[in-house]
Amino acid sequence: MTGRKALTDIVSSYVEAEEKIVFVIPSFPFKSPSHKKVLGSLPDLGEELLLRKLESLARSVEDYYPLGALIRVVSDGVVYGQLLGQSDAAVYRYNNELRRMCDEFSLTHISFVRVVDLLEDGVISNAPMSEEEYVTSIPAVRARFLAHKVPGFDLETLLKEDFGTLMTYRGYLKFLVHDIEGTPLTHDANGKPLSKNAQDKARRLLARAMLENGAKFSDLVKLKFPEAVRLSIHAHNNAGPKYAFKLPGGDMCGSPWHNVVKEEIDGTLTVAQFHAFDSSSYDIVHRHGRPYYLRARSEDYDLGDHINPHVSFVRNYPFGMVVKVDPAANLSLDDLPGDKVRALALRYSVLLFRGFLESDRECFRRLARGLGQVVPWPKYGDILELKENPTLDINSSLTCEAMPMHYDGVFMTKKDENGELTHNPPTFQVFRCIQAPEKEEGGKTLITNTADLIRDGLTPSQRDWLSGKKYSVFTPANKVFGGELLKLPLIMRNKHTGHDVLRWHEPWPQYITKYKPTEVFVDGVTPEDSILAGEYITDLLYDRRFCYAHTWTTGDLLIADNVELMHTRTAFKPCPRELWRIHVN
Repeated sequence: MTGRKALTDIVSSYVEAEEKIVFVIPSFPFKSPSHKKVLGSLPDLGEELLLRKLESLARSVEDYYPLGALIRVVSDGVVYGQLLGQSDAAVYRYNNELRRMCDEFSLTHISFVRVVDLLEDGVISNAPMSEEEYVTSIPAVRARFLAHKVPGFDLETLLKEDFGTLMTYRGYLKFLVHDIEGTPLTHDANGKPLSKNAQDKARRLLARAMLENGAKFSDLVKLKFPEAVRLSIHAHNNAGPKYAFKLPGGDMCGSPWHNVVKEEIDGTLTVAQFHAFDSSSYDIVHRHGRPYYLRARSEDYDLGDHINPHVSFVRNYPFGMVVKVDPAANLSLDDLPGDKVRALALRYSVLLFRGFLESDRECFRRLARGLGQVVPWPKYGDILELKENPTLDINSSLTCEAMPMHYDGVFMTKKDENGELTHNPPTFQVFRCIQAPEKEEGGKTLITNTADLIRDGLTPSQRDWLSGKKYSVFTPANKVFGGELLKLPLIMRNKHTGHDVLRWHEPWPQYITKYKPTEVFVDGVTPEDSILAGEYITDLLYDRRFCYAHTWTTGDLLIADNVELMHTRTAFKPCPRELWRIHVN
């Protein structure tokens, strides 16, 4: 509890002072010079994921604390660049691309700090610098940095007595094997390779120099940001003062600048060094004209010769895939191969297509039929027009009200093998955006990946507790569904993906809706425990680690896995917002 108590004290000091909470993360130096470890010298999907997760952290704080949070990224490129033979220009280009990424993804809660800012008194300069200005200024900055003395720092003593320092040293020795391989650091003055013993000695000297520079850097960061929450990309026991920041996939503390991101055949992501992968089984995916990540080879990305030249696949965050089509190609939904689209939808849970021509109802129906059996509903048939129409009594779906977090078809019922009434939800939701609201008008669709939530949001004991429970859900009958009490499992297996998924309906009492309420409680526990469990589950469903907030654009085609996911809609101002929806098995 030491680390939790220390973190609570730091955060409490900001809250009591009514100030924005500041996190600081020394990181993002430059890409490893080893081609065995990385795809290139500029940021790729690994850096993108880390930046977006940092932004998500800050926005999550803001959800609960209106004054919000700020992430200070302090680049340590100057600290280690010269030691590892990196040019100042290479360090600048890497960090400049990080800033461009923040602009591209609207990461407004991240601020970059240069080493010169640590050396100067007063406010931090966010003024842009050209490459020439940066390269010209760095020699003087580096000299001032190296002149900094850390009070009481004794490397030899730390290596003998401090386990953390020793582990960092050993880690440096390990990664330097590849980082300096083939560089002038492993050759003599005549360009001949050093002996193995000489190379080992060079690595030991280099690792010690890195520890010394790292201590200077860490001390300057502490002096500049004494009250900040200190995040780290490296593994820690989280007892404080540093707290490890978990990366998506694989080695959770593997830094993007020493690794590549690999997407497996099921869409999951891992991080590891480039040389660890079988290149015959993976394709290098490019973005912005450079290698961006590795993706398991599959024919599902082959949408046809007439489509392939005009399409790009872009990973969505925190999950899903966006398929972007050049509008100038004049492609129709009829051009999409249904079997490939279905496979991709199951792989990514959310599949968003943009750039296709407008479609009429028959074209939309043909696409849906290509995915599987269309599931019609009483009263409105196969296509539901999701727009304001409160005269059709199906709760708040066709109103401006916010909706509860749910999955479609919870009240679509059938008899199970024991003759008990159960739900019969469709596999897919297929949406076509006919008219998007303006951004400030609301009406976002929030979509939560419950497989990710179970894997990363619950402890093993929490998973075990939920796995043995059912929940009861009831809403009064409307013109389409309701009127029957259902008892359903909280966790079930998705037969299509093999993932454990969460089934739930956010409680929706009468006082928050003009329409029919929905009563929900966990079976087999006390009323108090049912309320606590329900609140915990619902909070996780809105957790930004697992929840994607989709802002609609007119023409969007979005296919969602209704078994893997849950969703809701935010309230919106009265406006001509209209989606078409078809359910498919």
